Amino acid sequence: MSARNDETYLFVVEWYDPMPQLKRKYLLKYFTEQHSVEMVDLKSKKIFLKKSPCPDYISKEDFIIGGKVLLYSRELDIVDYGDLKTKDRLQYQIQQVVVILGSDMYSNWGKVIDLLTNKFTLIKIRTALISQNVADNICQIFELNPRRATSLTSGVSLVAVLNAEDGFNKLAELSNTIELLVGSSDLFFYSNGGTQSSECTTLLFDKYPTVLNTSTLDNCTCCVIKPHAVKSRNVGKIIHEIISQGYEISAISNLMFDRIKAEEFLEVYKDVVPDYSDHVMQLTNGPSVALEIRAQDAVQTFRQSAGPWDVDMAKELRPESIRSKFGMDNIRSAIHCTDLPTDGQLECEYCFRLM
Repeated sequence: MSARNDETYLFVVEWYDPMPQLKRKYLLKYFTEQHSVEMVDLKSKKIFLKKSPCPDYISKEDFIIGGKVLLYSRELDIVDYGDLKTKDRLQYQIQQVVVILGSDMYSNWGKVIDLLTNKFTLIKIRTALISQNVADNICQIFELNPRRATSLTSGVSLVAVLNAEDGFNKLAELSNTIELLVGSSDLFFYSNGGTQSSECTTLLFDKYPTVLNTSTLDNCTCCVIKPHAVKSRNVGKIIHEIISQGYEISAISNLMFDRIKAEEFLEVYKDVVPDYSDHVMQLTNGPSVALEIRAQDAVQTFRQSAGPWDVDMAKELRPESIRSKFGMDNIRSAIHCTDLPTDGQLECEYCFRLM
Protein backbone atom coordinates (compact mmCIF):
# COMPACT_ATOMS: atom_id res chain seq x y z
CA MET A 1 0.00 0.00 0.00
CA SER A 2 1.29 3.48 -0.76
CA ALA A 3 1.67 5.96 2.07
CA ARG A 4 1.89 9.70 2.21
CA ASN A 5 3.67 11.42 5.08
CA ASP A 6 0.40 12.29 6.79
CA GLU A 7 -1.46 9.08 5.97
CA THR A 8 -3.68 7.69 8.71
CA TYR A 9 -6.07 4.75 8.79
CA LEU A 10 -9.14 4.43 11.02
CA PHE A 11 -10.47 1.12 12.32
CA VAL A 12 -13.21 0.00 14.68
CA VAL A 13 -11.72 -2.44 17.20
CA GLU A 14 -13.19 -4.48 20.04
CA TRP A 15 -11.60 -5.44 23.34
CA TYR A 16 -13.12 -7.96 25.73
CA ASP A 17 -12.93 -6.47 29.23
CA PRO A 18 -12.84 -9.48 31.59
CA MET A 19 -13.94 -7.65 34.72
CA PRO A 20 -17.48 -6.68 33.66
CA GLN A 21 -17.32 -9.35 30.89
CA LEU A 22 -18.18 -6.81 28.20
CA LYS A 23 -16.93 -6.11 24.72
CA ARG A 24 -15.84 -2.50 24.41
CA LYS A 25 -15.54 -0.73 21.07
CA TYR A 26 -12.92 1.85 20.15
CA LEU A 27 -11.95 3.92 17.17
CA LEU A 28 -8.28 3.22 16.50
CA LYS A 29 -6.24 5.66 14.42
CA TYR A 30 -3.04 4.29 12.91
CA PHE A 31 -0.36 6.75 11.79
CA THR A 32 1.61 4.99 9.07
CA GLU A 33 4.75 7.13 8.94
CA GLN A 34 5.23 7.37 12.71
CA HIS A 35 3.99 3.79 13.27
CA SER A 36 1.88 4.95 16.19
CA VAL A 37 -1.74 4.67 17.33
CA GLU A 38 -4.36 6.42 19.38
CA MET A 39 -7.75 5.15 20.52
CA VAL A 40 -11.08 6.76 21.37
CA ASP A 41 -13.87 5.03 23.30
CA LEU A 42 -16.79 4.95 20.87
CA LYS A 43 -19.39 5.07 23.65
CA SER A 44 -18.00 7.91 25.78
CA LYS A 45 -16.12 9.65 22.89
CA LYS A 46 -13.19 10.08 25.29
CA ILE A 47 -9.53 9.41 24.57
CA PHE A 48 -8.70 5.89 25.74
CA LEU A 49 -5.09 5.79 24.52
CA LYS A 50 -3.11 8.89 23.73
CA LYS A 51 -0.97 8.81 20.62
CA SER A 52 1.64 6.15 21.38
CA PRO A 53 4.25 4.21 19.42
CA CYS A 54 3.31 0.73 18.22
CA PRO A 55 5.38 -2.12 19.67
CA ASP A 56 8.08 -3.42 17.33
CA TYR A 57 6.27 -6.71 16.76
CA ILE A 58 3.30 -4.94 15.13
CA SER A 59 3.53 -4.03 11.45
CA LYS A 60 1.18 -2.08 9.21
CA GLU A 61 0.15 -5.36 7.54
CA ASP A 62 -1.44 -6.42 10.85
CA PHE A 63 -4.14 -3.75 10.53
CA ILE A 64 -6.69 -5.66 8.46
CA ILE A 65 -10.37 -6.45 8.95
CA GLY A 66 -10.74 -9.73 10.82
CA GLY A 67 -7.23 -9.53 12.26
CA LYS A 68 -6.02 -9.13 15.83
CA VAL A 69 -3.36 -6.91 17.36
CA LEU A 70 -1.94 -7.14 20.86
CA LEU A 71 -1.53 -3.55 21.94
CA TYR A 72 -0.24 -2.70 25.42
CA SER A 73 -1.44 -6.04 26.86
CA ARG A 74 -4.88 -5.76 25.24
CA GLU A 75 -5.96 -8.14 22.51
CA LEU A 76 -7.93 -6.08 19.99
CA ASP A 77 -10.18 -7.53 17.28
CA ILE A 78 -10.27 -5.36 14.16
CA VAL A 79 -13.93 -5.56 13.16
CA ASP A 80 -14.53 -2.74 10.65
CA TYR A 81 -13.14 0.28 8.86
CA GLY A 82 -13.46 3.50 10.83
CA ASP A 83 -14.29 5.72 7.87
CA LEU A 84 -14.98 5.55 4.13
CA LYS A 85 -11.58 7.01 3.32
CA THR A 86 -9.79 4.07 4.96
CA LYS A 87 -12.17 1.59 3.38
CA ASP A 88 -11.64 3.02 -0.09
CA ARG A 89 -7.86 2.89 0.34
CA LEU A 90 -7.54 -0.61 1.74
CA GLN A 91 -10.38 -2.92 0.87
CA TYR A 92 -9.26 -3.50 -2.71
CA GLN A 93 -5.52 -3.38 -2.00
CA ILE A 94 -5.20 -5.83 0.89
CA GLN A 95 -7.07 -8.99 -0.04
CA GLN A 96 -7.71 -11.88 2.32
CA VAL A 97 -7.61 -15.45 1.02
CA VAL A 98 -8.48 -18.84 2.50
CA VAL A 99 -6.54 -21.99 1.68
CA ILE A 100 -7.55 -25.53 2.69
CA LEU A 101 -5.07 -28.40 2.43
CA GLY A 102 -6.53 -31.91 2.52
CA SER A 103 -5.18 -34.72 4.71
CA ASP A 104 -3.61 -36.45 1.69
CA MET A 105 -1.30 -33.41 1.46
CA TYR A 106 -0.08 -33.87 5.05
CA SER A 107 3.56 -34.53 4.14
CA ASN A 108 3.60 -31.25 2.18
CA TRP A 109 1.67 -29.02 4.60
CA GLY A 110 4.82 -27.26 5.76
CA LYS A 111 6.15 -26.73 2.23
CA VAL A 112 2.85 -25.24 1.05
CA ILE A 113 2.52 -22.91 4.05
CA ASP A 114 6.12 -21.81 3.46
CA LEU A 115 5.36 -21.02 -0.21
CA LEU A 116 2.29 -19.04 0.83
CA THR A 117 3.93 -17.06 3.64
CA ASN A 118 6.73 -15.96 1.33
CA LYS A 119 4.06 -13.88 -0.44
CA PHE A 120 1.35 -13.49 2.21
CA THR A 121 0.99 -12.60 5.89
CA LEU A 122 -0.45 -15.48 7.93
CA ILE A 123 -3.55 -14.33 9.81
CA LYS A 124 -5.13 -17.54 11.07
CA ILE A 125 -4.28 -21.23 10.87
CA ARG A 126 -5.91 -24.34 12.28
CA THR A 127 -6.46 -28.01 11.66
CA ALA A 128 -10.06 -29.10 11.20
CA LEU A 129 -11.96 -32.37 11.14
CA ILE A 130 -14.53 -31.38 8.54
CA SER A 131 -17.95 -33.04 8.47
CA GLN A 132 -19.84 -33.83 5.28
CA ASN A 133 -22.22 -30.94 5.89
CA VAL A 134 -19.37 -28.42 6.33
CA ALA A 135 -17.53 -29.87 3.30
CA ASP A 136 -20.65 -29.43 1.18
CA ASN A 137 -20.90 -25.82 2.37
CA ILE A 138 -17.25 -25.20 1.43
CA CYS A 139 -17.76 -26.59 -2.08
CA GLN A 140 -20.82 -24.38 -2.45
CA ILE A 141 -18.95 -21.28 -1.25
CA PHE A 142 -15.98 -22.00 -3.56
CA GLU A 143 -18.32 -22.93 -6.44
CA LEU A 144 -16.72 -26.36 -6.85
CA ASN A 145 -18.03 -29.75 -7.96
CA PRO A 146 -19.72 -31.31 -4.87
CA ARG A 147 -17.74 -34.51 -5.45
CA ARG A 148 -14.62 -32.71 -4.28
CA ALA A 149 -16.09 -32.65 -0.75
CA THR A 150 -14.71 -36.19 -0.32
CA SER A 151 -11.17 -34.78 -0.17
CA LEU A 152 -12.18 -32.68 2.83
CA THR A 153 -13.84 -35.46 4.85
CA SER A 154 -11.16 -38.14 4.49
CA GLY A 155 -9.13 -36.92 7.47
CA VAL A 156 -7.72 -33.84 9.16
CA SER A 157 -7.40 -30.76 6.94
CA LEU A 158 -5.29 -27.65 7.44
CA VAL A 159 -6.98 -24.26 7.00
CA ALA A 160 -5.06 -21.01 6.62
CA VAL A 161 -6.27 -17.42 6.27
CA LEU A 162 -3.71 -15.07 4.73
CA ASN A 163 -3.60 -11.58 3.27
CA ALA A 164 -1.49 -9.59 0.85
CA GLU A 165 -1.78 -6.74 -1.57
CA ASP A 166 -3.48 -8.08 -4.72
CA GLY A 167 -3.92 -11.35 -2.82
CA PHE A 168 -6.27 -13.12 -5.23
CA ASN A 169 -3.94 -12.72 -8.19
CA LYS A 170 -0.93 -13.74 -6.11
CA LEU A 171 -2.72 -16.91 -4.98
CA ALA A 172 -3.78 -17.75 -8.53
CA GLU A 173 -0.14 -17.43 -9.61
CA LEU A 174 1.01 -19.74 -6.80
CA SER A 175 -1.73 -22.33 -7.32
CA ASN A 176 0.02 -24.06 -10.24
CA THR A 177 3.26 -24.36 -8.23
CA ILE A 178 1.35 -25.84 -5.29
CA GLU A 179 -0.60 -28.27 -7.47
CA LEU A 180 2.66 -29.48 -9.06
CA LEU A 181 4.14 -29.95 -5.59
CA VAL A 182 1.26 -32.05 -4.25
CA GLY A 183 0.45 -33.81 -7.52
CA SER A 184 -3.26 -33.00 -7.70
CA SER A 185 -5.57 -30.01 -7.77
CA ASP A 186 -8.27 -31.99 -5.91
CA LEU A 187 -6.37 -31.76 -2.62
CA PHE A 188 -5.99 -28.00 -2.63
CA PHE A 189 -8.87 -25.56 -2.10
CA TYR A 190 -8.60 -21.78 -2.21
CA SER A 191 -10.83 -18.72 -2.39
CA ASN A 192 -10.74 -16.39 -5.38
CA GLY A 193 -12.93 -13.58 -4.11
CA GLY A 194 -13.64 -11.51 -1.03
CA THR A 195 -17.09 -13.00 -0.39
CA GLN A 196 -15.72 -16.54 -0.60
CA SER A 197 -12.96 -15.71 1.87
CA SER A 198 -15.22 -14.08 4.45
CA GLU A 199 -17.89 -16.80 4.26
CA CYS A 200 -15.35 -19.61 4.56
CA THR A 201 -13.51 -17.91 7.45
CA THR A 202 -16.81 -17.52 9.32
CA LEU A 203 -17.70 -21.15 8.64
CA LEU A 204 -14.41 -22.68 9.79
CA PHE A 205 -13.25 -20.30 12.52
CA ASP A 206 -16.44 -18.84 14.00
CA LYS A 207 -19.46 -21.03 13.30
CA TYR A 208 -17.97 -24.43 14.20
CA PRO A 209 -14.87 -23.61 16.31
CA THR A 210 -15.11 -26.54 18.75
CA VAL A 211 -16.79 -29.20 16.62
CA LEU A 212 -13.79 -29.12 14.30
CA ASN A 213 -11.16 -29.34 17.04
CA THR A 214 -8.62 -32.06 16.20
CA SER A 215 -6.56 -32.22 19.42
CA THR A 216 -6.41 -35.71 20.95
CA LEU A 217 -4.72 -35.00 24.33
CA ASP A 218 -3.16 -38.46 24.01
CA ASN A 219 0.55 -39.43 23.74
CA CYS A 220 1.24 -35.78 23.00
CA THR A 221 3.58 -32.90 23.60
CA CYS A 222 2.98 -29.21 23.03
CA CYS A 223 5.05 -27.03 20.72
CA VAL A 224 4.40 -23.29 20.40
CA ILE A 225 6.02 -21.44 17.50
CA LYS A 226 6.98 -18.13 19.08
CA PRO A 227 5.88 -14.72 17.76
CA HIS A 228 9.32 -13.78 16.40
CA ALA A 229 9.39 -16.99 14.31
CA VAL A 230 5.86 -16.31 13.03
CA LYS A 231 6.90 -12.77 12.04
CA SER A 232 10.01 -14.17 10.34
CA ARG A 233 7.73 -16.36 8.18
CA ASN A 234 9.18 -19.59 9.56
CA VAL A 235 5.91 -21.35 10.44
CA GLY A 236 5.89 -23.48 7.28
CA LYS A 237 9.57 -24.36 7.61
CA ILE A 238 9.15 -25.46 11.24
CA ILE A 239 6.03 -27.52 10.44
CA HIS A 240 7.91 -29.22 7.59
CA GLU A 241 10.88 -29.90 9.86
CA ILE A 242 8.62 -31.64 12.39
CA ILE A 243 6.65 -33.67 9.83
CA SER A 244 9.80 -34.76 7.99
CA GLN A 245 11.14 -36.24 11.24
CA GLY A 246 8.15 -38.58 11.40
CA TYR A 247 6.06 -36.87 14.06
CA GLU A 248 2.28 -36.68 13.81
CA ILE A 249 0.98 -33.13 14.12
CA SER A 250 -2.54 -33.84 15.31
CA ALA A 251 -3.63 -30.22 15.90
CA ILE A 252 -2.55 -26.73 14.88
CA SER A 253 -4.01 -23.42 16.02
CA ASN A 254 -2.98 -19.78 16.00
CA LEU A 255 -3.01 -18.17 19.46
CA MET A 256 -2.67 -14.69 20.89
CA PHE A 257 -1.28 -14.68 24.44
CA ASP A 258 -1.87 -11.69 26.67
CA ARG A 259 0.32 -11.38 29.77
CA ILE A 260 -2.10 -13.22 32.08
CA LYS A 261 -2.44 -16.17 29.70
CA ALA A 262 1.31 -16.30 29.04
CA GLU A 263 2.06 -16.34 32.78
CA GLU A 264 -0.51 -19.10 33.33
CA PHE A 265 0.88 -21.18 30.48
CA LEU A 266 4.52 -20.79 31.58
CA GLU A 267 3.89 -20.89 35.34
CA VAL A 268 5.52 -24.31 35.80
CA TYR A 269 8.77 -22.88 34.36
CA LYS A 270 8.87 -19.83 36.65
CA ASP A 271 11.60 -21.10 38.96
CA VAL A 272 13.29 -23.27 36.35
CA VAL A 273 13.97 -21.17 33.26
CA PRO A 274 16.41 -18.23 33.39
CA ASP A 275 14.91 -14.87 32.37
CA TYR A 276 11.38 -16.17 32.93
CA SER A 277 9.78 -12.71 32.61
CA ASP A 278 11.48 -12.20 29.22
CA HIS A 279 10.02 -15.50 28.00
CA VAL A 280 6.57 -14.32 29.10
CA MET A 281 7.06 -11.03 27.27
CA GLN A 282 8.18 -12.78 24.06
CA LEU A 283 5.05 -14.92 24.09
CA THR A 284 2.90 -11.77 24.23
CA ASN A 285 4.76 -10.10 21.35
CA GLY A 286 2.26 -11.10 18.67
CA PRO A 287 0.56 -14.18 17.24
CA SER A 288 1.91 -17.66 18.04
CA VAL A 289 1.09 -21.01 16.47
CA ALA A 290 0.47 -24.01 18.75
CA LEU A 291 1.06 -27.60 17.64
CA GLU A 292 -0.04 -30.82 19.31
CA ILE A 293 2.63 -33.37 18.41
CA ARG A 294 2.16 -37.11 18.90
CA ALA A 295 4.76 -39.86 19.15
CA GLN A 296 5.93 -42.61 21.46
CA ASP A 297 7.33 -40.89 24.56
CA ALA A 298 6.40 -37.65 22.80
CA VAL A 299 7.70 -35.13 25.35
CA GLN A 300 11.19 -36.56 25.74
CA THR A 301 11.56 -37.42 22.05
CA PHE A 302 10.52 -33.99 20.82
CA ARG A 303 12.76 -32.23 23.34
CA GLN A 304 15.68 -33.82 21.51
CA SER A 305 14.37 -32.55 18.17
CA ALA A 306 13.80 -29.08 19.60
CA GLY A 307 17.33 -28.80 20.96
CA PRO A 308 18.68 -27.14 24.14
CA TRP A 309 17.10 -24.02 25.64
CA ASP A 310 20.43 -22.26 25.09
CA VAL A 311 20.43 -21.43 21.36
CA ASP A 312 24.23 -21.03 21.19
CA MET A 313 24.58 -24.46 22.75
CA ALA A 314 22.02 -25.84 20.31
CA LYS A 315 23.98 -24.47 17.36
CA GLU A 316 27.18 -26.04 18.67
CA LEU A 317 25.94 -29.39 19.98
CA ARG A 318 22.70 -29.98 18.04
CA PRO A 319 23.08 -28.09 14.73
CA GLU A 320 20.17 -29.98 13.15
CA SER A 321 17.75 -29.10 15.95
CA ILE A 322 14.85 -26.69 15.45
CA ARG A 323 16.24 -24.10 17.88
CA SER A 324 19.62 -24.21 16.15
CA LYS A 325 18.06 -23.62 12.73
CA PHE A 326 15.45 -21.01 13.63
CA GLY A 327 16.40 -19.61 17.05
CA MET A 328 17.96 -16.17 17.40
CA ASP A 329 18.84 -16.09 21.11
CA ASN A 330 17.74 -17.72 24.36
CA ILE A 331 14.46 -15.73 24.45
CA ARG A 332 13.74 -15.75 20.73
CA SER A 333 14.43 -19.47 20.54
CA ALA A 334 11.89 -20.24 17.77
CA ILE A 335 9.74 -22.65 19.78
CA HIS A 336 8.53 -23.53 23.24
CA CYS A 337 8.12 -27.24 23.90
CA THR A 338 6.86 -29.18 26.90
CA ASP A 339 9.65 -29.99 29.36
CA LEU A 340 8.10 -32.59 31.68
CA PRO A 341 6.32 -35.78 30.53
CA THR A 342 3.45 -35.12 32.93
CA ASP A 343 2.77 -31.72 31.36
CA GLY A 344 2.32 -32.69 27.70
CA GLN A 345 -1.41 -33.27 27.93
CA LEU A 346 -1.92 -30.27 30.23
CA GLU A 347 -0.16 -27.81 27.90
CA CYS A 348 -2.03 -29.14 24.86
CA GLU A 349 -5.30 -28.85 26.75
CA TYR A 350 -4.50 -25.24 27.66
CA CYS A 351 -3.73 -24.28 24.04
CA PHE A 352 -6.45 -26.23 22.27
CA ARG A 353 -9.32 -26.41 24.75
CA LEU A 354 -8.99 -23.49 27.17
CA MET A 355 -7.72 -20.59 25.06
